[in-house]
Amino acid sequence: MILLVTGGAGFIGSNFVKHRLSNTDDKIIVLDALTYAGVLYNLKEFLDSSNLLVPSSQRDLRVVEKRLMTNALSFEKIRDDSESKRLSFKLEDFFPRYVETEKIPDEISKVFKDKRVVFVVGNIIDNVLDEQLTKISDIVVHFAAESHVDRSIFNADAFVKTDVYGTYSLLEATRKSQSVKKFIHISTDEVYGQAKDRPFKETDPLNPRNPYSASKAAADRMAYAYYQTYNVPVIMIRPSNNFGPFQYPEKLIPVMTINALKGEMLPVYGDGRQRRDWLYVEDTARAIDLLIEKGKIGEAYNVAGHNERENVFIVERILEITNKPKTLIRHVEDRPGHDVRYLIDDTKIRELGFKQERSFESLFDDTVRWYMQNQQWWEKILKMDEEYTAFMKAWYEMRR
Repeated sequence: MILLVTGGAGFIGSNFVKHRLSNTDDKIIVLDALTYAGVLYNLKEFLDSSNLLVPSSQRDLRVVEKRLMTNALSFEKIRDDSESKRLSFKLEDFFPRYVETEKIPDEISKVFKDKRVVFVVGNIIDNVLDEQLTKISDIVVHFAAESHVDRSIFNADAFVKTDVYGTYSLLEATRKSQSVKKFIHISTDEVYGQAKDRPFKETDPLNPRNPYSASKAAADRMAYAYYQTYNVPVIMIRPSNNFGPFQYPEKLIPVMTINALKGEMLPVYGDGRQRRDWLYVEDTARAIDLLIEKGKIGEAYNVAGHNERENVFIVERILEITNKPKTLIRHVEDRPGHDVRYLIDDTKIRELGFKQERSFESLFDDTVRWYMQNQQWWEKILKMDEEYTAFMKAWYEMRR
């Protein structure tokens, strides 16, 4: 079986790819644009110059300036040099092959004679590339998305383009494909909005309250619409807060762990009493496996960790593990529209046989220690990724 995994260089995506390679005989096409949170090193043990492909021409959503002329309408693309600069950084120490988009399927077939992974550097916004890849895939597992609430508040533009339009482009390509049997759309528990006195069920209305969750809700409903309208074999999965190794150093656990290790202040929003349900990334991968095998087309499935904790508890536990003082905690201005609580009911997927294998405490401690033992991984990001450092500086200066 051939899986197309979008966003496979990201946190959950890369963990899923490794899980699937270890537990099946599948062949996997990873499609990732290597935007800021896509880290090629997450899959470095599987990659070399033979199976790292870059389409030589790619389509994207660009700003176009329109000028109404006397006798003609001219279109002038506004040049953006940041793309080549970013890819130079992301592909450093790797040696990709540049291939014409129309030849990508043939190249993948050749690689699959000797290897089980092909990595294609490309954006899901590129409808031509999507069509080339979906026509040779049996299963699509769609992780690719902008996924950080803080960034969406700072600038929602990329979230609309990737999460909404990108998902549309991929669904449209899947609609035209003759080979895709299931399209697993990775949604989030945040689409329900803020929980109050009971956990959300899959039948509850979606009520997102920030640009990120709104973009994911739009993508979720677009996927469902393509099932209803075109019979695209879509299954939606809505997991709670994921944690584990290789999470980009902007989310709560890696940010706090790294700051603690550096002896820097740990910024906690408001009083820190916001509650999140934590789900280990490997459990998310196993839940996706289960839906590939047993999930019903057209259905949505919540996946909960049943490990609800206050943010301040998470921060204090990190300080205990890293042996740092609580005086490093600094309460900062809360972010706008901050949901106090997310909580979901995942009875539906547990009735299919899903269950966790290890306790939250052991998984959490192991995760923090992973960041302690893999400083080279996150130090490279902090040192080299100008976009990341610029955002973190600007965002937290606003919260002082």
